[in-house]
Amino acid sequence: MNLKVNSSQGSIKLAGLPEDTTLFQLKLRLLQETGLAPDDQTLLSGYPPKLIVGDDSELLTALGVASGSVVTLKEEVTLASTKPSSLKFVRKVIAADNSCLFNAIRYCLGKGDKQNGETLRSIVKEKILSFPTEYNETFLGRPVNEYCAWIMDSKSWGGEIELSILSAHFRVEMLVFDVVSMTRLCYGEDQGFTQRLFLLYDGIHYDAIAETGHRGPNSDKTLFAINDFVKVEQASVLAVEAHQTHLFTDVSAFTIQCMQCRKAFQGEVGCDMFSKGRSSPLVRSGKHKPMPTSLVTTSLAKSGGHSKSYR
Repeated sequence: MNLKVNSSQGSIKLAGLPEDTTLFQLKLRLLQETGLAPDDQTLLSGYPPKLIVGDDSELLTALGVASGSVVTLKEEVTLASTKPSSLKFVRKVIAADNSCLFNAIRYCLGKGDKQNGETLRSIVKEKILSFPTEYNETFLGRPVNEYCAWIMDSKSWGGEIELSILSAHFRVEMLVFDVVSMTRLCYGEDQGFTQRLFLLYDGIHYDAIAETGHRGPNSDKTLFAINDFVKVEQASVLAVEAHQTHLFTDVSAFTIQCMQCRKAFQGEVGCDMFSKGRSSPLVRSGKHKPMPTSLVTTSLAKSGGHSKSYR
């Protein structure tokens, strides 16, 4: 499928799009080309141009957009009458369904349904397969085909590799605030990107960060100018507050008890050492260590009196 997109930035030619391209996938491609977030995109097609109306998961062909069509891209204008004092950063809790990283990124790029977690996983897989020298077995920690099959499994957690690939793909810097260590992990830094998004990581889970208080249909802002360092400091306050109130899981400090032998041990290291002598199946989640299915957390992470489950 070939499309021509007219925008305020000029004419964009999109060649070789799959016939099953969805509306959301087109919006993501336009994010790459223009830096305009999906929620800020208004798309029209036909003559005279009419608004493309449909669910993000619908095929372009079902919405009347065929190969050779001309699409007009306009920026959604938000009223600017909001007082600065009413704006604040908030933590947008993402479901703990093993795809929290992908869904958090999806939320920041443009809110939508969870089908897009699979879309982002596919982007990672295709990138790895396209650059086997860069993403080799040594780098991935397992054979390439095995890693690709693993990341496409909805039960697998994403991590640094996925963050770096998706940052480059969407040309958006991704800044992760680590609540446990109080460090900032930046993906896509100094790559010439024009926008930045924020994520919060609590040791085992990713949430999105948004600025609320804006007027208009899309009241949450999740993409920010790359040179706006004031927003970085404002967003970082959420990490400080979460750390001070112990809203995180210290995977090096929690206590685990085996429900078969009742033996207790501490943290990921203890879990790893214990699991090597077990015959029960192991579950690996992202970069986290394997945990036997016979184990449950009975004395959870002690972080100033607060407890969090290891999932």
